[in-house]
Amino acid sequence: MPEPQLVAAALAGDQDAFRDLWRPVERTAYGVCLHLTGNRTDALDALQETQIAAWRHLARFEGRATFAGWVLAIARNAARDLLRRRGTARELGLDAAGERPDDQPLFADVVSDVLGLRAALATLPINHREALLLWAGGLTYEEVAAVEQVPVNTIKVWIYRARQRLRRELAE
Repeated sequence: MPEPQLVAAALAGDQDAFRDLWRPVERTAYGVCLHLTGNRTDALDALQETQIAAWRHLARFEGRATFAGWVLAIARNAARDLLRRRGTARELGLDAAGERPDDQPLFADVVSDVLGLRAALATLPINHREALLLWAGGLTYEEVAAVEQVPVNTIKVWIYRARQRLRRELAE
């Protein structure tokens, strides 16, 4: 079923239609929450807030961007709000470092790569990191610009600079 029909059905109270809208974007929204909060527990809390907000405020979805773009903006805001409420902006990767399974050496390299990427992402300015994550999550430059409420060319520069810095950080 096309997205506008699913939205209309969900607005009419059809939970299955909302589930069909939510499923494709859930993993990306979790990724945004995880990278912004820095740990799984907070990311899951922010993701739950995102899903609840998307359901409650579905009538505000105007269709100017995709449903995914709208949800990712909510996820970004939910993660920021969670950190603000807790009064701390945790360093990315610190909580995850203790979660590495020591008894599974086959995954050690993968975990190390993930922690390295999180540390590299943490070096980016927040606006560059958010733009990069939203873009990497599948949004177009125009959709990221709408979410961040800045011109498209600004988003292109932020993403370019973020990618360049990540390359440098990961090469070290």
